[in-house]
Amino acid sequence: MTRVEYQTQIKAPVQRVYEYYTDPKNIQEAWPQDIVKESQDVSGSKNEEGSEMRVKGQYMGKEEEMRLQVVDKEENRKLVTKQIQGPFKRWDSIQEFHGNGTNTTQIKHTIDFELPTTGKIANIISGSQADNKIRQALEQAAQTVKQKLESGQA
Repeated sequence: MTRVEYQTQIKAPVQRVYEYYTDPKNIQEAWPQDIVKESQDVSGSKNEEGSEMRVKGQYMGKEEEMRLQVVDKEENRKLVTKQIQGPFKRWDSIQEFHGNGTNTTQIKHTIDFELPTTGKIANIISGSQADNKIRQALEQAAQTVKQKLESGQA
């Protein structure tokens, strides 16, 4: 299994940052367009424990769909999702939010993933390629969110 982590600070209140980060439709806005093409809530209960979202994307030139389920949620503190269907053998995402009582929020995003041993992704991507691509995408997504929230565009 591989772990990718990224941390950043955003000059915005934790509630605003948490709401933006945990809205499924913002995944496609924040993540690079060459990876995430579409994201949406499919259960009708936005980011409540047990709710599901669908993320369609390009993974090394192949179109894939991933279904994620919220497995843990603490308002303005944490959101944990895991892949229940999709191209990875395992995909767990943990987003942690720390507000310090001011207008600054610290975010730590951790993704634990495991590539499948067979299938489309296994045939075209190696572990280090996946690690690098996911790390770059995670950093780009965090910077996109930071820019949007700090400039008041979100």
